[in-house]
Amino acid sequence: MSWLKQSDVSANHPITLRALEMEEADDRILNEVYGWVNRCATQSAAFDQDYIVTVGTARAMAGSFARFDALSKAAIFCGYFTEVMIEVEGEQRKAFKLVEEQDLFHMILKAEKDWTKQRQADNRNVSKTGPVRLRDGDACRYCGRTVTWGQDRRSVRKGSIDHVVPGAEGTIETMVVCCNECNSRRKDDPESTWKTLPAPVEPLIGDITARWLTDKCGIPTKPSYNRTPTTPVPPAATNGPQVIEEPTAVEHPAMGVPAKDDAPVAVSDASIGSTTSRPGATVEVPEATDRPASRSEQKPNSDHRSIKVEQSGRSGYAGSGRDGSGRVGTGSGGSGHHGSSSPVPRDQSKKPRKRRRGRPQERQPREY
Repeated sequence: MSWLKQSDVSANHPITLRALEMEEADDRILNEVYGWVNRCATQSAAFDQDYIVTVGTARAMAGSFARFDALSKAAIFCGYFTEVMIEVEGEQRKAFKLVEEQDLFHMILKAEKDWTKQRQADNRNVSKTGPVRLRDGDACRYCGRTVTWGQDRRSVRKGSIDHVVPGAEGTIETMVVCCNECNSRRKDDPESTWKTLPAPVEPLIGDITARWLTDKCGIPTKPSYNRTPTTPVPPAATNGPQVIEEPTAVEHPAMGVPAKDDAPVAVSDASIGSTTSRPGATVEVPEATDRPASRSEQKPNSDHRSIKVEQSGRSGYAGSGRDGSGRVGTGSGGSGHHGSSSPVPRDQSKKPRKRRRGRPQERQPREY
């Protein structure tokens, strides 16, 4: 496929700006010459002319003979074009050679396109690649590294077929197995500085290569090695009696240890049970430790509703602090005197209503 690459800095390249240095330069010469050369370069790349622009193409892109003379003179002055002679059908003709500047314009050459097509055709030809992979196995002929097939293309171990003689049609003798790293670093190797290793006597052939040679190339092949599986293997079950270790027994206290500030609790006969009923029996009371008391032990009994009458000797309700119900009067709640021994309990389901104090009103003066 033909293509032309135009650099991002080509519009401000020194060759482009040189058009303003001409004595007869005007306001339009800079952009006009740049656009005209760009169109000529596109045509040269599209028809595989390898940076050559014919006079007919240049005149067609200029639009007129008068502008062609002015633009070609400006392009030669700037350094876009160089006048050359080419041979067309045995005849010498005048043409322009576009400057090969990476920061200006860059196109793929016809030889590079033909070599790419030849290399792809050789790699698809199983009559060539099959015997090559059977001879070399899964090892790079440049570094000896084991390669993989059908894996990540960016991996350095990605296997490929390399041509020892770049630019020429590949044969079984001039094609070798190569890893991705060596293939990228070697490129075309114009000076032939890379040398191949001898072909292996017993090549390493994996499962993928063996199946490919058998199915695609018609060469029955068995793998000579297997890769180590990456999935974890569960341990095999042991036969016979297995020893099960019992967990170490932990001694738990029979009762919670009281805190230091708590008063000693008397132990009744009912709580001791049959242990104290026998003569000579002793009761072991655990010694107090310095551990902090639990939240349930530290919580004070502050709820006045939970106070029992037997403990306080009073009614069990919040009142005025005096003995009795704290109410005086002959109404439905009071007994008519202080210190009544038989208080009348209130209905707990009925909550007392809160009285709202009205806003004091100002007294109006009376008129006499």
